[in-house]
Amino acid sequence: MNLKRQLTANSTLLFAFTVGLVMSGCFLLFKKYMKDLYFEKLEDHAMITALFYFEKDEIKEIDSARYHEIELQYKRISNESIRVYDAKTKKLFIHDDVDVHLSDKDLKSIIKKKIMPFTIADRQFVGLFYKDNQGDFIIVVSGVNLAGNRQLEILAGMLILFFLAGIPINYLLGTFLAKQTFRPFKEVIAKVNTITTGNLHSRLELPKTNGKDEIKELITTFNYFLERLESGIMIQNNFLKNASHELKTPLTIIIGDIDVSLQQPRTNQQYEEVLKSLRKDTFHLKSILEGLLVLSGLELSEPQQMETIRIDEILWNVLEKKTIEYPEAKVLVNLNAIADHEDLLSVHGNKHMLFIALYNMLDNAVKFSSAKPVDISAFSREGKLLIKITDQGPGISKTDQAFIFDLFFRSDRTRYIQGQGLGLFITMQILKLHNINLTVDSELEKGTTFSLVFP
Repeated sequence: MNLKRQLTANSTLLFAFTVGLVMSGCFLLFKKYMKDLYFEKLEDHAMITALFYFEKDEIKEIDSARYHEIELQYKRISNESIRVYDAKTKKLFIHDDVDVHLSDKDLKSIIKKKIMPFTIADRQFVGLFYKDNQGDFIIVVSGVNLAGNRQLEILAGMLILFFLAGIPINYLLGTFLAKQTFRPFKEVIAKVNTITTGNLHSRLELPKTNGKDEIKELITTFNYFLERLESGIMIQNNFLKNASHELKTPLTIIIGDIDVSLQQPRTNQQYEEVLKSLRKDTFHLKSILEGLLVLSGLELSEPQQMETIRIDEILWNVLEKKTIEYPEAKVLVNLNAIADHEDLLSVHGNKHMLFIALYNMLDNAVKFSSAKPVDISAFSREGKLLIKITDQGPGISKTDQAFIFDLFFRSDRTRYIQGQGLGLFITMQILKLHNINLTVDSELEKGTTFSLVFP
């Protein structure tokens, strides 16, 4: 069952339950009202009966004939059965033709309550305890509310008819409203089915209606999903394209060196030079592969891999490796500004990831400085740790600054320096993972400063 039919069926069931409950309640309340109204009528007739039977001794003899006529007329109009008991002896003073026997307990209850309505089978009774100068009596008036019962039957028939007629009408209206409600969803589904990997740039059009509804939220969410999907596929395509290119270059050089070496016999010194070149290109290839492996695992960092670490210890480890790799490099470290705030050097993060980030930044600074000094300084800014890495390289143009963190980006001005275009991209992903803010300040031919503000 699709959502439209399910919604229609559920709304119809809800309608049937709600309307049935309301109609049943109305019928029962009206039935009780009719019953109470008839009890009041019987009470009035009981009082009138008392006047007819126990006050007529005060009527003058000249009017007794007329009174007798009124009494007969009353019996005919009232159409209720009347019986009168002696309150002391419980014997019938006036008998009716109703085959109902009232026990002494019932009569005592009437005496106690003075006036008591009750029901036996379908017949309603009202008992009245009446004191007269002739003695104490119990007047019982009873009757069947034929007119009221007939009204209830008509009302019940009308309610059932309307109820049965309302269910199919509600179902038809529900079906129409469901179609109208789900029509935008149908249009959205039809549009979505036309989107493939070849036209991921397509977007769903927002309905031109005022306000914000579920359709707009759905379309906005799906468009946002398409943007992320398109961006992810573009990154993946560019990644595969650039990765294959970056891997192909050192492999081509290696194969070329081997082919050249095999063309003719060479001296041991020449073979040594070839092996050194092969070793250099192999390390280049290894560096690319390591970068790709790190890049593929950035999103897999689990919360338990985070711990409290000393950023200065990581920095000294990076410097130790750089000293071995670049013996001629000059790196000056100054931590004096945070001597009184040593606790800022303790940060929460992934030790391995932060090592990679600082290693990549320092590697760039050393490579682009061309044996000129690189300065590393630590400061306290608004209670947060600030680390600045400043080189004396060629600088980064304003245009290139917008792309230096893109995957495989290499500036035309620095292509002569060996690199893969992975370092800063990986660094930025790691810094985002640790909520570390990075800013770049660079000027051509004057160097570049990377500022890291730790949370």
